[in-house]
Amino acid sequence: MTALDTKAVIFDCDGTLALTANLHFDAFNAALARQGAYMDRAWYDARKGLDRNDLIAEFAAQHDAVLDCARIVADSRRITVERAEQTAVENPPVAALARRLKGKVPIAVGSNAETDVVRSILRGAGLDPLFEVVVTVVEALRPKPDPAIFLLAAERLAVAPGECLVLEDSEQGLQAAIAAGMDVLDVRIPDVLSQIESW
Repeated sequence: MTALDTKAVIFDCDGTLALTANLHFDAFNAALARQGAYMDRAWYDARKGLDRNDLIAEFAAQHDAVLDCARIVADSRRITVERAEQTAVENPPVAALARRLKGKVPIAVGSNAETDVVRSILRGAGLDPLFEVVVTVVEALRPKPDPAIFLLAAERLAVAPGECLVLEDSEQGLQAAIAAGMDVLDVRIPDVLSQIESW
């Protein structure tokens, strides 16, 4: 199976279309520093598929400090948007696939991030013009691993869920795609990236 054999392709944003782990990690720590806290990189990397609210809630639950979670969420989101257009970079093999598919197969973005964050990342990575359909946790209301984001993307593409291929880089995203009844590829696997480059 190739992407051209499916009726539609849905791309995750962070870590899939764009390489943004450093952007998000730095933004979280800039927000946390305002409250005297610090997030360890290994801790973050193990949870970066979580949406912002769940990540901060889990961080606060595991630390003794009393944190204003709503403020951390808002500050980290604003900092991410401010920095994304200067620092977001594409994930070359996945972004190249999106460019090849544009106009041939319906494509969309399905992300656990907020709409303003996703759009700023896509602009920073030079990918925004490729996607008319962008579905985020703001619209779907339920983050991955719930399938709501991917199901709404399929609906907006007017394609049945079972005819969609998802490209993902997190356990939450893989679970969401499977729950939506979609085929899914994990772009963290080198063989998958090689396969994508050959399409």
